[in-house]
Amino acid sequence: MPPMDGSGEDRMMFSIGHGAARDRQLERAEMRIVFLISYPLCLAAAIAGRITHLSDRQAKRPVQSIFAEARSSAHAAIGYAFNV
Repeated sequence: MPPMDGSGEDRMMFSIGHGAARDRQLERAEMRIVFLISYPLCLAAAIAGRITHLSDRQAKRPVQSIFAEARSSAHAAIGYAFNV
């Protein structure tokens, strides 16, 4: 543990720790915004995919609902966006 002698080192460590928490909050907020933008697009893609598969009688019925499929697609797209 660093000495608390007021040399400024203890304040610097506190500000670094506090900044990391703020960065995580900002990243979560960015992630929510990107999700809110991408979810309707993924929902439209899921609906279009279901409509095109309606004519295919041999296709199995999807396991997920349209909304769950759109949510998982949006989360996958966000993962790619934040890894770039």
